[in-house]
Amino acid sequence: MNLRSTIRIAGVGGALALAITGGATTAYASDSGPERGADRPSAVTATQPSQPSQQGDVATRGAVGRYSKVIKKTATKNYTNTKNEIARCTAQSAGMTCTINKTASATRTIDAGFGLSRGAVAGSLNISSSKTQSVSVTCSAPVKKGKSLVAYPIGTRYKYKIEKHITTPLDYVAGTSGWKYAFNPSAAKVSCKVK
Repeated sequence: MNLRSTIRIAGVGGALALAITGGATTAYASDSGPERGADRPSAVTATQPSQPSQQGDVATRGAVGRYSKVIKKTATKNYTNTKNEIARCTAQSAGMTCTINKTASATRTIDAGFGLSRGAVAGSLNISSSKTQSVSVTCSAPVKKGKSLVAYPIGTRYKYKIEKHITTPLDYVAGTSGWKYAFNPSAAKVSCKVK
């Protein structure tokens, strides 16, 4: 279109044609070209920085983390676990003395859940996660006929709660369990009772 306009004007006068042609060329470069060129860079400039920001916002909103931890833990040492009988001797006749001399297996109990595994709770309490503990049992006592000498493990009893957290990325408490318990038997301590 610029070429045809220049040819028509050229019939009027070469100088005028050149001036208009020059003006048209200048007008094309200054009016049409820069406007379009200015639109394109401004659009790219507006888009490129906004994309990482938008992606970052989405990543932040989607980054929901969860974790749980043991809180309010207390320990009671030299606790006799009467729920875990590990050895027994029963008198079959009057005036009998019961003697227990053996290696028994005591149960290590750990209440888990609420987002924590048995191993995670054991690690927080700094005890083994193994379910049993070998215990050396040595005790002796006179026992009436029909009665028994019973051995129980002695160890440390833990009382604690488990707190569940959610991060988004702000950290807040999502819930707290009720009281939970763990028992860590000693390898060399037992309690023997006649019953």
